[in-house]
Amino acid sequence: MPIFERFFLGDEFTIRGYNVRSISPIAPVDTFITSQNVVAAENPSGTPTPIPGLPAAVASLGTFTGASGSNVARLPRSFTSIGGDTQVLANLEYRIPIIGDAVSIAAFADVGNAFNLHTKGDQTFSSNFLDDQPFLSTIGVISCPRFNVPGTGVLIPVPVSLSSLALCNNNNLASSGFFSLVARDNRVVSQSELENAIRLDGTDPSTGLPPGFQPVFLRGQAQTNSVVRLSESLFSKFSDYRSSLGMEVRVQVPVINVPFRLIFAYNPNARENQVIDGFPFFFNEKKKVIRFSVGRTF
Repeated sequence: MPIFERFFLGDEFTIRGYNVRSISPIAPVDTFITSQNVVAAENPSGTPTPIPGLPAAVASLGTFTGASGSNVARLPRSFTSIGGDTQVLANLEYRIPIIGDAVSIAAFADVGNAFNLHTKGDQTFSSNFLDDQPFLSTIGVISCPRFNVPGTGVLIPVPVSLSSLALCNNNNLASSGFFSLVARDNRVVSQSELENAIRLDGTDPSTGLPPGFQPVFLRGQAQTNSVVRLSESLFSKFSDYRSSLGMEVRVQVPVINVPFRLIFAYNPNARENQVIDGFPFFFNEKKKVIRFSVGRTF
């Protein structure tokens, strides 16, 4: 079942104490990069200007193969509410008229869940191929072990580019202050070679590199491949149901013939914020909720 056809619960018309579409399985999303027409260029943005003399194998460092293959580039995992393929919902009310049909109060009990019963296979969605810049710069940042604060092990987030992705996949290659590869004498150099040259010859203030070295930016076209791991969904069982109990005051509005509703809800199994597998989850679920609404539950 495609994600856009799935079920979500939560609002004053389903389970009253929860926010709109907040009751849903949550699935991890792994995003990968596929790239094509990659060249080794001297500029990080704009139309790529190829560097003459570098071997074709340099461009292959930035030719990524999606979720599988010989050169996989993976972005940080994220989580998203995906909805369920099955929905169970019960709304119980006992209404008491106060002033005829104009004003009434209602005691209610709502319970239900949107969960996965049938579709548990992973789904993949890909963007179109676009020029790497500015497309990749809109994605955000990545972190990998080679970019860290010396002596602390704290990872430094770096901008996403074909070059930074290639450096994360090849720890031995030299990195410039622009998070690009580094070349000398028509070849890409290693990090140890660059560090030795800096100790011996210092750096050029304009590039931050020793004389004779130059930054190499991998440029081309890229697309994202997002794999929604339905098989690893959290809160995807019927037993993860949510419930809401409470009272509401209704004032029937003439002419438009719909009630104004003041809802007082108590959510006995509201989730607290928590960390799961190292990821923080902020559910924004409260035990007690007061909200205003217009319209009927059923």
